[in-house]
Amino acid sequence: MIPAERRFFYARRAGLLLLSAAGVWLLLNLAAFIDVTLRARSAYLEGMKYLKWHESPEVKKAALDRWLERSESKLGSSDDRDLLQESLRMQYKIKMEDNDAKNAYYWFKTAIECFQPPRSSYVKKAEEQIKVAEELWNRP
Repeated sequence: MIPAERRFFYARRAGLLLLSAAGVWLLLNLAAFIDVTLRARSAYLEGMKYLKWHESPEVKKAALDRWLERSESKLGSSDDRDLLQESLRMQYKIKMEDNDAKNAYYWFKTAIECFQPPRSSYVKKAEEQIKVAEELWNRP
């Protein structure tokens, strides 16, 4: 038979271990919740950016012009500068010709399919906006 003091020690130790495990479980779930919610927000905002670009091509052109300027300024003076500049200009041209409604649709789809549960407000907003993006994409 185990003495009462020893039983109390084991019970207390088991309780602390159980409490620690519950705390770690709670912390991991909270971290996962925050991470998935922030990723859903990021995907939703990307989709909204592409919807805005679809509605206002001048906003798209201004944003891509800034991207091109920043990218070219980072090239410095390397031996391959001309080749890299040409590559950047080709990327710029491809991005300008890309279908923004299609990109918005796929960003919203990513938010819906990849970043739930939890069903955050960004997932709900993406579910509303995906219909708009799909309609714009399929419009002739």
